[in-house]
Amino acid sequence: MHRFGMLAILTLFALANDAAPASAQWLKTPTAGIPRDAGGKLDVAAPVPRAADGHPDLSGLWQLGIEIGYAANITADLRRSDVQAWAEALSRTRLEDFGKDDPEITGCKPGGPRHITRGGLSKIIQTPNLIVILFEDLSYRQIFLDGRAHPQQADPTWMGHSVGKWEGDTLVVDTTGFNDKSWLIFAMGLPHTEMLHMVERFRRPDLGHLVVDLRLEDPGTFTKPLERHMTWDLAPGEEILEDICTENNKFPEYASVK
Repeated sequence: MHRFGMLAILTLFALANDAAPASAQWLKTPTAGIPRDAGGKLDVAAPVPRAADGHPDLSGLWQLGIEIGYAANITADLRRSDVQAWAEALSRTRLEDFGKDDPEITGCKPGGPRHITRGGLSKIIQTPNLIVILFEDLSYRQIFLDGRAHPQQADPTWMGHSVGKWEGDTLVVDTTGFNDKSWLIFAMGLPHTEMLHMVERFRRPDLGHLVVDLRLEDPGTFTKPLERHMTWDLAPGEEILEDICTENNKFPEYASVK
């Protein structure tokens, strides 16, 4: 099979696993206190719930949403001239290997920025000083709201170090301290450096939606910032389940034949 034909199959397989709709979950748990209309359906336009401190409460189970073309490739809008030569060359090599060394797909490692641009369910737990985001592959993020700064000498990690602050009803999250091991594109393997800087703006306009604007900068890899706009949907009645890659992380032997 032509290598790009195989890449297309692998990409579709990954998207099918990462972007499964909430309805595919088998575990149904009624969510108490959710406003519903006369027909019993979720009233997505109901007022935004607020925490005791007056800020919008982002807590809940959310179905991450992004256009299909960006789910596996958050850098889709970059031109070749926007990417540093070393990064393009490495990406080409990984593509020719069918992405077999993707640390998230075959290595079972956290996906870094790719975690919030693919599909799937995530749970947000909000307290006055800390927000925790849980993912089904047992990865997590901590967003510190207690006024702390990023560590001066941070130990680089897969998910980075996140601090947040409220600007009115918008939560602004600043993340640095990424290691350089995750890939920004499934299979094609665009790398990034430890200079990667991510800024997210979370806004809950109503009960049923969470609007997320994402900005990525990495002067060591690409020459202009990347921006993504996403809308997450509240998923009442669902629950996150363990989704561990020990069953589907074996790279098919026939795909390595060039």
